[in-house]
Amino acid sequence: MALSLTSKLWVWLFIAGAAIADQENRFRSEKYAHGLEGQYVSQHYSSFGAPGPVLNYWEKSPACDDGLYTIISPRGGSVSHSGPMILDNDGNMVWFRDYKSAYNGNVYTYKGEKYLTFWAGDDLVRGHGEGTLYMLNSHYEEKYKIDKVRGLKPDLHEFHITRDETALFTVYDIRSVDLTSIGGIEGGWIFDSAFYEVDIETNELLFEWRASDHFDYSESLVHRGGNGDDRRHPWDWFHINSVDKDEYGNYLVSTRYLSALIYIDGRNGQTLWRLGGPKNSFTDLSDGGATNISWQHHARFRPSYDSSNTTRAISVFDNGSRGREAAENPSRGLFLDLELANMTASIRAQYWNPLLISTQSQGSMQILDNGHVFIGYGYDAAWTEFDANGEVLCDVHFGPRDGFGRGAVISYRAFKQEWVGRPLTLPDVALSGTTASVSWNGATEVVTWVLQGSHIKGEDPSPIQPESNSDGDPRHRILGELLGHAGGKSVQTSRRDVEPVHYDPLRDEDFQFLTAAPKSGFETKILIPADTKFRTLRIVALDKTGVALAATRPMKWDPIKMNEEVAVYRGDQPQDEHSAPSSRSTLVIMLSVGFITAAIILLCAWIVYKYTPSRFWAMLLQTNPKQEHEWQPVNTSERLDESNELSDLESGEQESEGAALLKEQKTEEKEE
Repeated sequence: MALSLTSKLWVWLFIAGAAIADQENRFRSEKYAHGLEGQYVSQHYSSFGAPGPVLNYWEKSPACDDGLYTIISPRGGSVSHSGPMILDNDGNMVWFRDYKSAYNGNVYTYKGEKYLTFWAGDDLVRGHGEGTLYMLNSHYEEKYKIDKVRGLKPDLHEFHITRDETALFTVYDIRSVDLTSIGGIEGGWIFDSAFYEVDIETNELLFEWRASDHFDYSESLVHRGGNGDDRRHPWDWFHINSVDKDEYGNYLVSTRYLSALIYIDGRNGQTLWRLGGPKNSFTDLSDGGATNISWQHHARFRPSYDSSNTTRAISVFDNGSRGREAAENPSRGLFLDLELANMTASIRAQYWNPLLISTQSQGSMQILDNGHVFIGYGYDAAWTEFDANGEVLCDVHFGPRDGFGRGAVISYRAFKQEWVGRPLTLPDVALSGTTASVSWNGATEVVTWVLQGSHIKGEDPSPIQPESNSDGDPRHRILGELLGHAGGKSVQTSRRDVEPVHYDPLRDEDFQFLTAAPKSGFETKILIPADTKFRTLRIVALDKTGVALAATRPMKWDPIKMNEEVAVYRGDQPQDEHSAPSSRSTLVIMLSVGFITAAIILLCAWIVYKYTPSRFWAMLLQTNPKQEHEWQPVNTSERLDESNELSDLESGEQESEGAALLKEQKTEEKEE
């Protein structure tokens, strides 16, 4: 009995096509933990421009392998490419796009379709941000953006899509207010914490709330430290960092600088109750453990399964830390039950990292559908997955343990979500010698790579382009056509949701099968058969059913020439196959130009030194004691207070404080 095409493929996979995977992640590596491999351990790919992280697992249980994807947004002083990132169960990068500074990468369902959501923009606004909210569909197209509402740009702390399919986000507004009640001036300045609820389609403002309308400045747990006297240095007194909306139309706000959660009436913005802080509304039934939150983040309502509405359940990431200058307690994930009839609070469960991490800012807590709890540690480059009882299943670091708290590698939040990525680009490939390195940024359904060859006949063959059918699925070819059996006939695919496709025989180069390899990691390296006579190659991506998803653009391959250079064929850029860029040749040219330039500079410097009078150098190098005493480091109480306040900086704050202050200085110079 003849084998089906899919059966033949798996036979070929068994006997052919060796594949080389990405660099392996580490397991309990002390070398990694102590930063001996670098502050951001990453791997570089031949076919893709941005690096992917190398992870260090301290715990890894099969119970974490649930088919979900981990979403982080790496940034920090040691991260060269910042942006939202998707990782698979094995820690391999699946998708990345450089947005410079990105926060809050997550997945939400909007109008029946899943979207990848995040904030990106300027995060050097003294612990806040001014940017844009993005919603990308499964093809990674920017379908929705919220850029500015009432003249204010969204802040980085929150972007949440409600059950009403509206968008909630935070805003920091610089306002002039009377601060005489706390020893300030009448015309003082604050960062007013606010949140907006808007219609995603129209950006129409549906609800607005401001902290200064409902709270006294004296309630803040953060001293002004010299801030608030002018517009350039407003006082951040409330610091909103999360907002949620329940089925009753009310809101749950987390205020970091009051160390409290505030339940707000959705009709008038009035406070209904507070959890935590000096004016806590609840009696704590857990010996103080339910209400002693501090510097917390990411508060969310949870289903309470109580039709009487007297019991509420909430989750919150309790940092338990106020920065390096204050006492530190281990951070925890907190699952609370609130009994509103008696106004009591109790702990249902709490989750501690095995290292008892105390992260001074940022962080998130997510309860998965299977009951597991997924916690991101914000300013410390780690996430942990627990079972419902608090047992650690997976504990993962994406930066050295010794670098925690230093801002080298950060992700504001971390989530685990379902996602299917079907990019409209073609796969990327790099040819070097007899190795083809192939990747497809964002594609989640690729299981197999098939290498094909063709003899060049006249014009170069056109690449297979993804074609979307009525349901938006970019599948467009089947295995039979890919192996050269389609000819010019209309071919029915093995998937009913893909329409038959008719191919133009004048453009069909009759590609033939060479080898196949299973997808392995972000980038798979395929060995090209040394005896092949074909000089035009392409690589086809297949899903688990053998249906082709897309193919690389055709590539001219010269095994002799390829031993000296690397040809990179990008799937998102039009490119002449015969003039593919050679990274190795480019490197040689750059190094040559660099050496020549350096030699010229050194020669000029030698000539200047040789023929310049010696008295000139003596005068230039002479020290002036008076000038030495004029250069003193700034060490005032105002600066220390400001540094204490900036210990919160949600943007990675510690490492970017200098950049923010430099930015302020430049602004002042322009205004003067």
